[in-house]
Amino acid sequence: MDINKLTPALTRSTGKITMFADGFVDEVWEIINARASMTEYSLFSKMNQWAQRIIDSGSGGVGVELVRKRRAFGGFSPNIGYAAARLGVGATLFGVFGKGQLHPVFEEVGALCTVHSLDDPSVTHVFEFDDGKILMSHMESVQEVSWAGIIDQVGTKKMRATLYESDIIGVGYWSLLPAFDEILENVCAHLPQDGKTRRFFYDFADFRKKDEASLKKTLENLRRLNARHPQMLSVNEHEGAALFALYGESFDDAGRPVQEKTEAVRQGLGLNELIIHAPHFAVAASQDEAPAFAQSMFCEKPVRTAGAGDTFNGGYIAARLAGLNIQERLDVANAAVGYFLRNAAFPKIEHLQG
Repeated sequence: MDINKLTPALTRSTGKITMFADGFVDEVWEIINARASMTEYSLFSKMNQWAQRIIDSGSGGVGVELVRKRRAFGGFSPNIGYAAARLGVGATLFGVFGKGQLHPVFEEVGALCTVHSLDDPSVTHVFEFDDGKILMSHMESVQEVSWAGIIDQVGTKKMRATLYESDIIGVGYWSLLPAFDEILENVCAHLPQDGKTRRFFYDFADFRKKDEASLKKTLENLRRLNARHPQMLSVNEHEGAALFALYGESFDDAGRPVQEKTEAVRQGLGLNELIIHAPHFAVAASQDEAPAFAQSMFCEKPVRTAGAGDTFNGGYIAARLAGLNIQERLDVANAAVGYFLRNAAFPKIEHLQG
């Protein structure tokens, strides 16, 4: 599909989103494999190379040298909100972006989005490889986020006004935000009863961090809410495989096409929309449309991987608000993440055009 034909719809869109409620300073590192001199060294380019170094060390210690790659903002609310805002979406973000004033890494987010900060951000150490990343987070500020704290910051009247204007409301990441269920429940309680359809969007992140009972409880809550508010869940390939397993489906190439399996899992979840983004493809299933599949523009040597999934999500949200169909939403999202991987930057609309 010609992405150039889709960008006018993005330009005309007037959609608005509200995102809750995290915020991280990402300290991004590369790991040196071997050093020849002060200026010459090789890196661990693949995750399994680093894993093998650990395995080969047996029960002894592993000593490595780190090279700082960058410092950047991270998290569900700032990443997805900013990615969508760069594509023309009006974004209001709640989270932990700095106490008193914005932490410097969030200044560009604050310049483009309406931000409400509750506290100083948490910190994630990101170890980046060509084929993935390892994230290790210090969670203090995010763990302390609560609905009461959010309302103390903005007040009930402002919150209701913000939600009134919203077309899509996002809450995440589920696996990192202890107050996820509390925030979601209170957001729904504060939504105006005006007949407007407001969608909810989630990226659970690595839900292996929490037990299966907690996951099933939250999924059942989303199923219940779906009757009133269309629920959208986006996962990566690892989360997709775990989700498929819950419903007796295989995520490999065997048997039925992946879009048929995705539709079966979506029906099992009872959600309006299920999206899966993987390095080589993306697939989406919707209650209102036939499932769609799109081949990704695979980037073998990405400049930046941390934030790639959020950029895909931001592109998908922008396309949804622009009224594009399910296939077109995947194409816009793939174009957005492709630019991000190659350029280490969140794209604007003009960057999507080939």
